Amino acid sequence: MKPSLRRPTPAWIFLTVLALAALACNLGTPNNVDLEPTSGPREATDTPDAKPTRTPKPTNEAEATEAEAEPTAEPIDNGPSGAGLTRDQRTDLIAATVQIFGLFEQNGELVVGYTGSGTVISADGLILTNAHVAEPASQGDNDVQPDALGVALVTAEDEPPVVAYLATVRAVDGFLDLAVIQITASLDGDEVDPADLDLTYVELGDSDEVHVGDHINIFGFPGIGGDTLTFTDGNVSGFTAEDQLGNRAWIKTDATIAGGNSGGLGAGDDGRIMGVPSRGGSGGEGDIADCRVVQDTNGDGVLDSDDTCVPIGGFINALRPINLALPLIEAASRGLDYESPYEQTGLVNAEGSGDEAFGELTWYTVTEDGELDEPVDSYPSGTTVLAATYDFTAMTDGQEWGEAWSLDGEVIYAASYPWDQGEEGSYFAWISKGDGPLDDGDYHVELFAGNPDDGALLTEGDVTVGGGGGTTGTDEPTTDGEVQLFGFIVDGDTNQPIAGALFIVLNPGVTYDDWDGSQEDVYTYAETDDDGYYELPDLISRDTEYTVVVAAEGYLDKYGDALVWTDEDPDEYQLDVSMTK
Repeated sequence: MKPSLRRPTPAWIFLTVLALAALACNLGTPNNVDLEPTSGPREATDTPDAKPTRTPKPTNEAEATEAEAEPTAEPIDNGPSGAGLTRDQRTDLIAATVQIFGLFEQNGELVVGYTGSGTVISADGLILTNAHVAEPASQGDNDVQPDALGVALVTAEDEPPVVAYLATVRAVDGFLDLAVIQITASLDGDEVDPADLDLTYVELGDSDEVHVGDHINIFGFPGIGGDTLTFTDGNVSGFTAEDQLGNRAWIKTDATIAGGNSGGLGAGDDGRIMGVPSRGGSGGEGDIADCRVVQDTNGDGVLDSDDTCVPIGGFINALRPINLALPLIEAASRGLDYESPYEQTGLVNAEGSGDEAFGELTWYTVTEDGELDEPVDSYPSGTTVLAATYDFTAMTDGQEWGEAWSLDGEVIYAASYPWDQGEEGSYFAWISKGDGPLDDGDYHVELFAGNPDDGALLTEGDVTVGGGGGTTGTDEPTTDGEVQLFGFIVDGDTNQPIAGALFIVLNPGVTYDDWDGSQEDVYTYAETDDDGYYELPDLISRDTEYTVVVAAEGYLDKYGDALVWTDEDPDEYQLDVSMTK
């Protein structure tokens, strides 16, 4: 069937003239939908409860199912170096790769908060993994420290691993991001005799004998790979140095490593463990240039910053060399305590002075670049970040401090961290959803020396979202009787924000059919940010007819002619738009 030819919409012509984005033509008849203003602000699109993005989000319950398969306790038969793995070798390496679950107690049950990978390194159930998988608190992430660790074994390569055991941390090094855990109990809590486990395990290699160009095999459970084990491979691309560790702090590779692979198995073609997949990025200071969220990897029904992103284009990933893990493995296997010899920052490791003091809070707006802007005494609806500054004295780097945020009297976030801002100065507290506007209501924050449960309260403050907002020291409305339009533009099918969409207001008297896409007919316009949020730079006059056009790449235009805002409408008016393809 020959496709029909259709003209581009005027919004596309406008976009082309301004060269704002390389949008594909919106073909066909645009959606003429109801964009009429009402006498009150419209509700923003549904978003999760307010909490900083660093808050863990437990999802599915771990299955309390005993593993039926019992892998044989035989070390892997090593093949010739550089020849690639045999099928038998791959089978054994798959059996020795486990999925690790960070479990959180919720209403008397253990639910999954995050997942990672690990490698069985002894028949009696010692497992090598990352510290951030086994014990996040070892890296200062106390707010995501799990209540238990679950271990799932692979029983078939085309089936999800079976959650069979609970494990205990035997040795951990937050600086190296390495840990050794031991299977100790079944899921129902019954003690397991390690001598009876008889698990397939991987022999240790020598990472000092690894060289550029050597082939490497990656086994693990990345979130983007679904529920079953994922195998990727590549070459050793080089090495990255690090203070305290020397020139072989990281093994660089072009093999794909994504979130969930952390702690898994990096094996050479001899079938021995070469390193522990730990990072997207080569271990240096740079970030991956393009990493996109394309799959709901945490299972919460929303594609957002809490999901694992997929690196796009060229990138180099990194493994911790196995030789750096040998002291932890030795301590764990002999039942000895392990203490890291490395100096690590970002941990609570000091007592406070007892004379800590925080001053009064001053609230500020925050720019798109994350900079504090204007002092305010309230925030308008649609605000995405609350931030308040305060002066501090008598603080000690490394001491614990905490914050607790409430909305309308209900605690929505509480956590503690190591202090790292010096003895005295100014600092700030903030809260954001990370993927949308904060709920309207009365917010209260408390800051502590120590944690929010039993620390000393140092300062507290209140602010309202949805009160219209205003610069400190003035009661005059910022709109001077005109209307400020703002809102969110989202996909009508997925409810996800659309970045780079245009919200266009034509000059009074110009209708959608009259508009040929020229800039001369445009009164004002705004482009949405990554959260789908727009705010017009110019105010709308009351009792004046306007045409509003909304356009985005791959979507049909939406427009409304003869829209009028009257004295019954608020000065700050929220108009949200959902679009269809």
